[in-house]
Amino acid sequence: MTDAVLALGGVAATRCLLTVPQVGPWYADVDLVDDTVVTGRVTLQVGGLTLSGTVDARHDGTQGVVRRTRVVAGAGSWGRTVAAKHYHNDAGVRALLVAQDAAREAGESLGTFSVTGAVGVDYVRASGQASAALVDVIGETPWWVDYDGVTQVVARSSAAAAPSSYVLTDYDPRARVATLALDDLTAVSVGTVLSEGLDAPQTVRELEIEVTPEATRVRAWCGTDTRYARIAGLLRMLVERVVAENREGPAKYRVSRMNADRVELQLVNRRSGLPDLLPISMWPGVAGMHAELTPGAEVLVEFVDGDRSQPIVTHFAGKDGVGFVPVSLLLDATTEIKIGASAASPIALKSDLVALKSAISGAGVTAGDGGLAFKTALLSSLSTWPTCSAKGKA
Repeated sequence: MTDAVLALGGVAATRCLLTVPQVGPWYADVDLVDDTVVTGRVTLQVGGLTLSGTVDARHDGTQGVVRRTRVVAGAGSWGRTVAAKHYHNDAGVRALLVAQDAAREAGESLGTFSVTGAVGVDYVRASGQASAALVDVIGETPWWVDYDGVTQVVARSSAAAAPSSYVLTDYDPRARVATLALDDLTAVSVGTVLSEGLDAPQTVRELEIEVTPEATRVRAWCGTDTRYARIAGLLRMLVERVVAENREGPAKYRVSRMNADRVELQLVNRRSGLPDLLPISMWPGVAGMHAELTPGAEVLVEFVDGDRSQPIVTHFAGKDGVGFVPVSLLLDATTEIKIGASAASPIALKSDLVALKSAISGAGVTAGDGGLAFKTALLSSLSTWPTCSAKGKA
């Protein structure tokens, strides 16, 4: 392709290197013809392509009379930090809602969103990059930003390229890199299947398009990985996921108030990047136990399997901690409660006491009988109790 249209925000350019990865936003390094300042949301014209992106001021400057700048797809702000936030919905927190919030707070726009269903009754979004929040709720579904600057959460199309739409000028089977000549840059995109001139069909995983007014060079990485194009991309995404998910716990919270059988909490250490929590469940680690916690009491919160959609209270303050004594404590069992390995003193279950009350009420004790009827009834009832004993004070 010769005499290509090449301009950024209406300013002519001498060179553009456009990188389109399998996952995430595309970006373009552009050399302008002069030192004209271009900022904000702009239109990039590269041959037959028209792209919408934002100038990244961190990668912008001049060398002599030439300005060199970088444009990132869309608002270029998926790397923006979003605040911690707790989602709660007994019907299930939708992945779409979490993604929409992250996109809106970052200034990005969502297009197709193919992930359905909920991530859980609770979802705890830690403070961090907006893209980390997006990735956490979409799982293995690819996300990418199209040429119009709209974020898509859906697998890319895998249509075959027309044999006449490109010329294969070179192919390195070791690196699986195909070099192409194109008259129409829209003819090949990430996901396109190439076959003309190749021993076996190859799927494009990443594109690098270099354009000058005189020539165009297209390099296509065609690895077998369906989500990442190159090792560098894989490592980058791996590091981002590890950083986003490696929240060392448990986290300390204080009780705001009880909400039925669940508890609302305030974060103690704001530096952890976690939010306050709406009603979440308590898993005290002892079967049959439940406490109504004292406001201000300190507890520890963890996430089941490291999943931020499953926050639970797992630990409570000890005797020397804040809020050691709860408002009330429930310890229940179906047939018996034993406290201590050598328990000897009986502990009555509620059902036993109800039965005793009923037996005594029906005994018909009258004045002058010396309490014989009452004693008989009491002993008869006690003889039918299940084994239920405790050592020490009941």
